[in-house]
Amino acid sequence: MCLAEDILLLIAVAEDEDREKRRRRNVWVHEINATREDDGEFYFLVPELLKYDKQFYVYFRKSVHCFGGILNMIRHDISKKAKNFRGPIPSEEQLAIALRQ
Repeated sequence: MCLAEDILLLIAVAEDEDREKRRRRNVWVHEINATREDDGEFYFLVPELLKYDKQFYVYFRKSVHCFGGILNMIRHDISKKAKNFRGPIPSEEQLAIALRQ
């Protein structure tokens, strides 16, 4: 092989690697999070906790009334617009995540 062929081969390999990297990065939502709205903690657990004030308080360290008050104060600041390709995380879920951290 001559030097020109070696260079062309290296360029072809580099282009294949770049293509493969671009292909892998094109995932908007990881498969773990794809079923979040069906199986996620917020969508599964929080509606159940709302039925039991004491358990809600133990979980969030806030009463249902206090959680709602905080949410009303900050909803406008943390809410985002829906996009064509995916919806934003709801304000209620954002607050729940922040309180649990």
